[in-house]
Amino acid sequence: MTKQIFLGCLSSTHYKDTCESGIKIIQSIDSEYKVFDDVPCCGALSYHITQEEKMKQHVEYVNKWFQEHNINKITTICAGCYQYLTKYYPMFLGKDFKVEVEHLLQFLARSDNLSKLNINYEGKKLRFCYHDACHLRNAVVPIIEEPRKILNSIKNVELQEMENNKLNSICCGSGGGVYSIFKENSDYNTKTIFDQMRRGKILLTGCPFCYTAFQRVKKENNIRKPVLKIEDFLMKLINGVDPLK
Repeated sequence: MTKQIFLGCLSSTHYKDTCESGIKIIQSIDSEYKVFDDVPCCGALSYHITQEEKMKQHVEYVNKWFQEHNINKITTICAGCYQYLTKYYPMFLGKDFKVEVEHLLQFLARSDNLSKLNINYEGKKLRFCYHDACHLRNAVVPIIEEPRKILNSIKNVELQEMENNKLNSICCGSGGGVYSIFKENSDYNTKTIFDQMRRGKILLTGCPFCYTAFQRVKKENNIRKPVLKIEDFLMKLINGVDPLK
């Protein structure tokens, strides 16, 4: 049986450094995890525009790929892949879907893995904000407390909760085709998230779609506060790199 690191199309195409961070962190904890080439798309984006029967055919195709590669467990760094694989694959395939799926945040938050991660930050107290992505908080198994458990375990790193957080967080408007149709609404939401950071020096997210929206709005509005995927933030701390730079 094989454990797979599932990177997702958006991250593997546009955020290769983030993929490397995720891979290094996961494999440093569990060396049995593998990365495969030519991994099929989970189909998350297509679900919103494709007929259900065609989506079922694609899900069956991807599941066959999992079976051919003897994969029984997936850890993904993509919030969209996590939500789709845990919700729609069991819905379309039932008991024929036998792959255990988790997000990187769930993987790291387990006590045994968290102790192996063992990150120490010796710099001045670093205040950050964490954005609860829709794909994670609205999943079949919501991911809300896991990132807080991980980040609160690091000395001199302090979470500054935003006014809208956890189940009440603001959607960035990047997923589901919202940005393509309602760009102004998406930009307004994302700017509001930045406005709520207050004393937070860094904005962290576990979702590549949110990360994309944050980077776009940050550039368009000359916002200077860094935005990082959590795995990149953790890797900077591991390597002794100042995450503010």
